[in-house]
Amino acid sequence: MMARHDFRRCAAALFVIMASLTIWTTVTVAATFQATWTPAGYGGGGRFTAVAADPYHFGNIYVGSDVAGVFKSEDTGNHFKLFGKGLNGFSVAGIAVNPSEPHQVVALTDDGLYRIVDSHWKRLSGDIRYPSRFFGSQVVLFTQKSLWVAGDMHGVYQIPLSDLNAPPRRAQGLDGCKVNGLAVYDGYLYAATSRGIQFLKQGRWFPQMEGLPYGHFDFQDIAACRNVLYGLEKTAGLFRWNPQSHVWENRPLTATSPPKGYKSLAVSPNNADLVLMGSDPENWPHLLYKSLDGGKSWTSITAFQIAPQAPVNWATTLTGVEEMAFTPGSGSTMFMTDWWNLWQSSDAGDHWVQKFDGLQNTVVNDIQTDPQHPSTLYLCTADNGLMISEDSGQHWRRSMNSVADGHAQAIAISGNTPSRMVLLMNPWENKNRVYVYESRDAGNTWSDIGFPKPAGNLPHLGYVDGTASSVVMDPFSNDILYVGTNGYGVYKTVDGGKTWIPASKGLATPYLKGAKALWIDPEHPTTLLAATQSGGIYKTTDAGGTWRQTTSGKLFAFGLAADPANPFRMAAGCAGNTILTTQNAGADWKEVHLPAPASPQMAVSCVAFVPGRPEIVLAGTLRYDVRATEGLFASTNGAASFQKISMDHLPAVNINAITLNAAAATTDHPISGYIGFNGTGLFRIDLKEMP
Repeated sequence: MMARHDFRRCAAALFVIMASLTIWTTVTVAATFQATWTPAGYGGGGRFTAVAADPYHFGNIYVGSDVAGVFKSEDTGNHFKLFGKGLNGFSVAGIAVNPSEPHQVVALTDDGLYRIVDSHWKRLSGDIRYPSRFFGSQVVLFTQKSLWVAGDMHGVYQIPLSDLNAPPRRAQGLDGCKVNGLAVYDGYLYAATSRGIQFLKQGRWFPQMEGLPYGHFDFQDIAACRNVLYGLEKTAGLFRWNPQSHVWENRPLTATSPPKGYKSLAVSPNNADLVLMGSDPENWPHLLYKSLDGGKSWTSITAFQIAPQAPVNWATTLTGVEEMAFTPGSGSTMFMTDWWNLWQSSDAGDHWVQKFDGLQNTVVNDIQTDPQHPSTLYLCTADNGLMISEDSGQHWRRSMNSVADGHAQAIAISGNTPSRMVLLMNPWENKNRVYVYESRDAGNTWSDIGFPKPAGNLPHLGYVDGTASSVVMDPFSNDILYVGTNGYGVYKTVDGGKTWIPASKGLATPYLKGAKALWIDPEHPTTLLAATQSGGIYKTTDAGGTWRQTTSGKLFAFGLAADPANPFRMAAGCAGNTILTTQNAGADWKEVHLPAPASPQMAVSCVAFVPGRPEIVLAGTLRYDVRATEGLFASTNGAASFQKISMDHLPAVNINAITLNAAAATTDHPISGYIGFNGTGLFRIDLKEMP
């Protein structure tokens, strides 16, 4: 299952190598636009990594994500909103609320340690980070006088509660050791590590390994309640410390087919014998067990109810437990995060109900609207595949009939027959094909028209991964299709996918990245442009027979866009927060810089002209290492210059896709469209021009 979620960040990680709940928010933008953001995607359907309940403000629940930062609920999980302003990293390993000082809320991310200050996040330390993909349930822990934070390489850090801004102090002795969880037992701090259970005494770590079988020292989690201490080893399962005999006692499962590995642990604060244990998410099936006698006997938990009003996701039950937590003061109410959902139990883990409202934890790769029915949206998402809404995003349904599960990358819809469309997929498994699917009934059913990937190895370039990236359809013939790939160039069919041929002659850098890396002229469909990595923009005027480079140098170019009323006017996003513009269909290009740092880590990922108002152009940015990006920009002079659009409380995650609705010719009507983010899902944007 790791491959499914690694895909979300693989492109960003590789780029580094070559880097030459509905909430309305209104903000005034540079005295030109007033921007209103409205959630338009669906809740659930992504990896939720951490959960914490506020012991003082009943109903406040914080949930962490692997790509979206933090969500917050103020009504016990019934509704959530994004709570990520100020975060620079969006993969959350742990969240904790100080039970003595409720204003002290901290989150540990892949970018550093943060705390909440004035309703946004402020980084306390960039040295304390947790970039590892897996971790236990308590990597951040408040004690009476200190905040303790686990790392995945450099041990455990201590910060005094009297001054959270003080420099962190590292407790010596766990260098190079991955710490998966922390707990307090018998007055000492304990750590579950990749080298066994350790405890801190007089500033030094000591092993507590008595009774552990040889070779079983990889502890994934740890939990304590009153005078009882538990540790969860990855393959041997639960151990309970015997203080009388000073040994660890294994409490194994007696199931016929026990899990191949274990990951998460929870103990009731009111009953030390009530224990829950989750299997390792990397191994199928995903299982949850409960014990009422301290692990002597176990019951398999199977009661997981998907909320009937929630959109259908790929997962319909438990999918890889990440973290479990009892709400403070309760021995029965629990929350659990897994690789697809947030769950709540009111009976100490016997039965679970999905929570989804406002939890947009979605990587959006492409957005298209039906050309004849603009309220119908087609959303290409990572992991969940293709989602369709017929009411402008109020309700969603999954449309993957006969499609391999995985990542929907791009979709092309026929302009004259909108019921006919082509979907480009990158499945989790079977990566030896380019997966192209055709539908002739508006996405209700699909047929495979894909083709095998060519033989031979890809170049050893970090930004080339061989995935399919973009698809376009000839505006005059639904049977003529072009597919762009990141490594194999462009392929073409003229018979609706029955046969495919390479169409990359002259394309020296066949590395297309992004759903809009390929563009076809709507009036002269033998003319196409391709945005490539390290080669800039190429053009063909003979339907892919030959390509020639229209830019110079080794530019990294991404999304292409054209003025719907004048296809000669085009724009393309590029590395360094720059945009290329042309007035003559790519005969020559002009470079335009966004009013943002020209960092080699930054790029413009997508560009869009407003139909009916071509002087207005929007540009979205990304950062290769998936840190906070510069956000969204708008131009009112045809992309000659840009201004930044404030996103207010939305976290600054990468923008992957923009689609804009047709606008009236007058300035008194708002400009509207949809923005797809790399983790926080889909938002509708309404831009009102200010006098």
